[in-house]
Amino acid sequence: MRAATRDVQYGPRPPIATATLFGVPLQYAPADPAPGATVSVAGIGITRRAPDLMRVVLSVEAVRERAAEAMAAAGALADRLVAVARSAGIAAEDIRTSDLSLDPDRAEGPYGVRVTGYRAAESFQVTVRRLYYAGPTLELVANACPSQVRIEAVGFGVADQEELRCAARQAAYADALSRADHYARLAGRALGTLRALDERLTSPGASCLSPQPAFPVGHAMPPVPTDLPSVEEQVTVQAVFAIG
Repeated sequence: MRAATRDVQYGPRPPIATATLFGVPLQYAPADPAPGATVSVAGIGITRRAPDLMRVVLSVEAVRERAAEAMAAAGALADRLVAVARSAGIAAEDIRTSDLSLDPDRAEGPYGVRVTGYRAAESFQVTVRRLYYAGPTLELVANACPSQVRIEAVGFGVADQEELRCAARQAAYADALSRADHYARLAGRALGTLRALDERLTSPGASCLSPQPAFPVGHAMPPVPTDLPSVEEQVTVQAVFAIG
């Protein structure tokens, strides 16, 4: 007895995609994604803005025979500097101590190395919010202690860093969304909802203090550059979207 047969109807076959590798044609059929398929992309957002403030690190130093005397002398110099900064219109909250140090001075003697005195130093950061008057302000403050104050670092920034960061965050998410949508369309799929988001912040450029050669006051103050570097905020996000 002959076995019964039946016709089998096949649906349309998936298109065969072609590519080349070193000039050799390749063919492959794309497989359907598994349920719950996702696409993971990175997005980068960078915003720049002209600075509206300058941060300067100043230091004073005193050398005395005794440690207590050195600390007292350095403190008196710092107090004088702060008083002049306040008289120049710098607010108290814009002046803060950043470092204190006390180190012995040593010298070689007939019986070996001996301590000859103590060197005390105090550093503090001053924020100058009137950039158009930054040069005269620094000169006035530094000349309060001639030859005993140094400019250690200078940097530029913006008063509202969070506003700059929010703009960078918005640009980063828009970049990630655009990339994910592009990948979904390349796969012939529709972009779904956001599944996960991870953020990383970096703030390079002029918003950071840059070390400067120690500049003693007693010479002409270096001019504040007129072509100021822009302040930059960068946000990177790693986003995972569903695709259906």
